[in-house]
Amino acid sequence: MKPGRETGLRWLRQAEHDLKIAKSHQRQGDYSDACFMAEQASQKALKGFLTAQGQRSVPIHSVAQLAEGCAKIDPDFASHIDPGRILDQYYIPTRYPDALAPPAVPFESYTQEQGNKALEAAAAILGLVSHKLR
Repeated sequence: MKPGRETGLRWLRQAEHDLKIAKSHQRQGDYSDACFMAEQASQKALKGFLTAQGQRSVPIHSVAQLAEGCAKIDPDFASHIDPGRILDQYYIPTRYPDALAPPAVPFESYTQEQGNKALEAAAAILGLVSHKLR
């Protein structure tokens, strides 16, 4: 992946699309999918920022760790580390039944409130990245 602002903006565009999909899932009551897509949108936005700053490869799948990496470059990202920890909880268990205690399955295990908080955290992250890159 070629680092730079143009590539970072490509990551951000995909993040914005993912957030749109997350909102759609939330409206439909698919809260596990909304939480997962909010997490994905956040990961991609933060990777976009790091890529725009010249990082060639970002093999991290933790929103909190990505926010920490961004905060080393720009302290404005520090406030997104704790919300990132919440979003990190939605990376695997929202998709895989064996990541939850039986008899739970992901699509029955997440709430509207969790979806709302995930969307709020993701929107804040995307807003900051957009502000920094555009």
